[in-house]
Amino acid sequence: MSDSKSSFHNINYGMAKKTFKTYIIGFMLCIVLTLIPFYSIILKLGDKKTLLWVIVLSAIAQFFVQVICFLRMNYQNEEAKTNVLSFIFSGVVLLVIIGGSLWIMTSLNYFMMH
Repeated sequence: MSDSKSSFHNINYGMAKKTFKTYIIGFMLCIVLTLIPFYSIILKLGDKKTLLWVIVLSAIAQFFVQVICFLRMNYQNEEAKTNVLSFIFSGVVLLVIIGGSLWIMTSLNYFMMH
């Protein structure tokens, strides 16, 4: 009985090993990736286009840090590959739904106003 219980707790479901070090590194990287665009706008380190790129690139980098450090996504075994592909598929479906909705609303606005 205790053997099945201990093997139940050792299943990782395709996620990387949970360590305190990974969480601290992820937390520190998220703080840095939040402060970069904040201070670049406060200190006005560039024109509007440059600042927009700083914000977008920091947001993308922070997304990947959070996925890797906090969701512990990896590509090491078959279960992990399934998790990553499911995550990518969910993102594609989300983009299609949001993009299609924006396309429809833009088209409706154009055809109703012209």
